[in-house]
Amino acid sequence: MTPLRIQRIMMGIILLAGLLLDMNGYEWGKYPIWVIALMSLFAGITGFCPPDIILKKITGKPTMCG
Repeated sequence: MTPLRIQRIMMGIILLAGLLLDMNGYEWGKYPIWVIALMSLFAGITGFCPPDIILKKITGKPTMCG
């Protein structure tokens, strides 16, 4: 499995967990949603994404950016 695919699955799980927590009355459930949204924006603007580096080292496969 590629690092990008692992990253997308992790993002989806975190977003779903945040939504479920928020919908069930846990106020802090919106924080994971904001973190993922802001990190995605940051990665899109700067081209730097820490999960890319970590997952590249774990899997030994190159990311889309190289």
